[in-house]
Amino acid sequence: MKLLVCSIVYMFMLIPHVGAQALPVTVQQAGNQKQTAIDSMDDDQDDPYDSMSFFMYGVNYLSNNVFLGRSDTMLIPYISPYVGYHLGFGLFAKAMVSYDPISRGGYSGHIDLTTIEGGYDHGFGDHFNTGILFDKYFYDKNSINVKSSSQGSGTVYGQYSNKWIEPTASFMTTINENSMDYNTSLLLDHNFALADNTLNIIPGAAMFAGTQNYYDEYFKKRLKKKDKKVKVDKVIDDAKKYKPLDYEFSTQATYRVNKWLFSFTATYAIPVSPSVIKLPTETRTEKLTNKFFVELDICHR
Repeated sequence: MKLLVCSIVYMFMLIPHVGAQALPVTVQQAGNQKQTAIDSMDDDQDDPYDSMSFFMYGVNYLSNNVFLGRSDTMLIPYISPYVGYHLGFGLFAKAMVSYDPISRGGYSGHIDLTTIEGGYDHGFGDHFNTGILFDKYFYDKNSINVKSSSQGSGTVYGQYSNKWIEPTASFMTTINENSMDYNTSLLLDHNFALADNTLNIIPGAAMFAGTQNYYDEYFKKRLKKKDKKVKVDKVIDDAKKYKPLDYEFSTQATYRVNKWLFSFTATYAIPVSPSVIKLPTETRTEKLTNKFFVELDICHR
């Protein structure tokens, strides 16, 4: 089952739900065939837009920035308008601006992140889909996002589509300001298609593992912001170690009305493997807390 959610900011729903790949159509053909495809769709078919070329625009709301179960002590919500284009054979590109509406420490609401994204998604037969995704990040210099040292990432993923449990595996490489990170994930979910496939309920569970050099750079950045004279070589002692980082349970609901797609995702993150944090004044073990956050997306295709 392939469902092209227009824009999901959070990593957990980065990979689209996939299935049989239809033959590509041209932009003109897509314009002539869209309504026919949508009207004739049944519960076993893919999203009618998956083989069409189309322009998309929308807005995304994220209640808090949580990455691999970690976040800043302050709440960081994002309101992110975006535009993009999807080609019928699987190539796509998108640009998104993320606005943080909260004022803190004398710093008013601001654009915290600009993202440029591109990728390719392709299905093989009726059950296997794979793709590659590249993201370029431009964070505000005063951002307190735990990923604010990240400059870009590349992800490859694959999914086996069926009527029961759909496994999806991914591998992501992230380039930070002074280091690189490697992360893997395994997602298991199931798509409940309702109302002639206009309503989809997708519960899922995921496990994430990887390195935490981005987290080490985040702490060093925060320390230097407080005291420019401080010299810190390392904060997270085992940042280069590959280890389990968190487990996540989510439910995504999407509803399609003509050219509009509405998506809502609720996620509960359980971080694991606390790090030893070495600060200039103390050494302590990271205190991990479970986190709940939601994401809302409204898209016109």
